[in-house]
Amino acid sequence: MTTRKDFLVAGSVAATLPGIAGAAPPTPHAAAVKLDFDLAAFTQSLASAKQPHKLLFAACELNGGEVLGATRNTLNAYRDAGVSWSDTLPALVLYHGLAILLAFDDAVWNQYVIPHAEKLPKTADQARQIASVRKNDGRGNPCLREQGGANDTSIRALVADAGARFFVCNNAAHGVANAIGSSLGKSPDAVYNDFAQHLVPNAMLVPAGVWAVHAIQEQRFTLLQTSLASNV
Repeated sequence: MTTRKDFLVAGSVAATLPGIAGAAPPTPHAAAVKLDFDLAAFTQSLASAKQPHKLLFAACELNGGEVLGATRNTLNAYRDAGVSWSDTLPALVLYHGLAILLAFDDAVWNQYVIPHAEKLPKTADQARQIASVRKNDGRGNPCLREQGGANDTSIRALVADAGARFFVCNNAAHGVANAIGSSLGKSPDAVYNDFAQHLVPNAMLVPAGVWAVHAIQEQRFTLLQTSLASNV
């Protein structure tokens, strides 16, 4: 299997983004994190991108990481057409539904998502997605780890290969944290605090995903919506 221990070199790209999270162990009783969002820095990080091909992928549903597959397929198509990945910049917006779970690291998945999947807000279709999550056997975020090969759709591979950026709806993060916290008799703020401190590489929370979809398009990114929210 191809390893990507150096994937964090993509942090040189992420360094221009406000709000990139660290990866310390969860701190359930820490004070709630207030979203510290810098609009000017967000806008500048996108406006200053020099890649001629700016790609935006948006998802509301988990769907086994379908949005990651769409990103990889698009990058491969550009490569097959003779375009270097260094000339592409993929941005992914995760919002509204369970898609935001893709943006949290192994600590959050092992502490909250896998053991408490039944506590998550869900519609009829989302129940199927949550059931598949429980088969993950306590091994963290299944979409984070490298898979190896040319068609690796993992988050780490997309960051390493093309500097993929992830924008995560803060409203949805609060909603999921509230659902889990209330069900466990735990402070929703404490759960949200853990979420905010345990984002995957190159990820940041944004005030609202629906806003981010528009704001990123304003910087000349072309949009592919890979999933919409399910109805009950």
